[in-house]
Amino acid sequence: MGYFEPQILLVDDSKVNLEILKDVLKRYRLMTASSGEEALRLAGDLHPDLILLDVVMPGIDGYETCRRLKQTQATASIPVVFLTAQTEAAYIIKGFEAGAADYIPKPFNIPELLARVKNQLTLKMARDQNGRLMQRIEAMNNQLTASLRYARKIQKASLPRDHYLQTLLPEHFVFLQPKDMVSGDFYWVGEVGDRVVVIAADSTGHGVPGAFMSMFGMALLNQIVGRQQVHCPAVILDRLRQQVIASFQQTEISEIKDGMDISVVSIHPPSCTLEFAGAFNPLYLVSNGELQVVPADSMPISIGEVDRPYKNHSLSYRPGDCLYLGSDGYASQFGGPFDKKIKTSGLKKLMLEYAPLSMAEQKQAFSQYFEDWKGRAEQIDDVLLLGIRLK
Repeated sequence: MGYFEPQILLVDDSKVNLEILKDVLKRYRLMTASSGEEALRLAGDLHPDLILLDVVMPGIDGYETCRRLKQTQATASIPVVFLTAQTEAAYIIKGFEAGAADYIPKPFNIPELLARVKNQLTLKMARDQNGRLMQRIEAMNNQLTASLRYARKIQKASLPRDHYLQTLLPEHFVFLQPKDMVSGDFYWVGEVGDRVVVIAADSTGHGVPGAFMSMFGMALLNQIVGRQQVHCPAVILDRLRQQVIASFQQTEISEIKDGMDISVVSIHPPSCTLEFAGAFNPLYLVSNGELQVVPADSMPISIGEVDRPYKNHSLSYRPGDCLYLGSDGYASQFGGPFDKKIKTSGLKKLMLEYAPLSMAEQKQAFSQYFEDWKGRAEQIDDVLLLGIRLK
């Protein structure tokens, strides 16, 4: 074997026994110790791959030597095999309780000794290799986690700033809770003339793929609404869908059909009117204790079976009404006493119940209900719920 062949520490107070062992195990790199104290020092300095340890020795015996080896972090992983004439059951049990990996009686059978040594070395090498792999995986995981944390900062920085939201929407709340570090759900708010455009979107998937799609969606909305000053919700969705299909070169047979479900509302405070269009995600409006649901088109922002313009809805509102937009993550969460979804019906009840509260109180109430419902269950999707007190 080469330079990296396993190293064995032989521990016995008898020179004759050590010479016999050295001859039998000559294929390995060997070092010897004649006492437990010397064995502890050599093991700590040289870290052998295996220790063959006698029990009866001057000073500390083999049992105590083994216990100390296992109590020391640097030597705890080294397998110890007792090689002794004390073969009664009580001594064997005592050896295993001290931390031994195996127990070979004297006088030993050479083929059996070689087989057991080889087996322990094989196990040790496998454990070492697994340990190295785990260290590499941990290092890669730490690097990936650090990258995701930084990506989360970038994604948060891309969302509308709080002071900007407060300027356009004095009374509002945003409940955004990603399933992973980064989110496929996002929101966008902008001003076009005397209209305020508010958008809540749910990108395909979550985690990194969803985050990529959300950043792409925000960039397109900056162009369509921010630069081109489009404020009609249906037109915004039509152009957004065209851009997604073109950018990803989507066809009926293409592999990538990712996109987003989205709701767009254009609020006109001077006339107390608003316009809405949605791709799967509807608009909810609570007025005078009643809930109105404005439906969305069953057509995603991507290639699909249906290809037609989105429908634009126009309606009036009263100052003080509550408007809600969001993804399906809230209603889809499992939990509660029977491990069921909150469902859209449950979300509607909460909207009616919480609408009289202030926006800050509503956010706390929706958040607390979600956490209580989820309990110890896993969050299954990104969650976005946006509430606005209309003026």
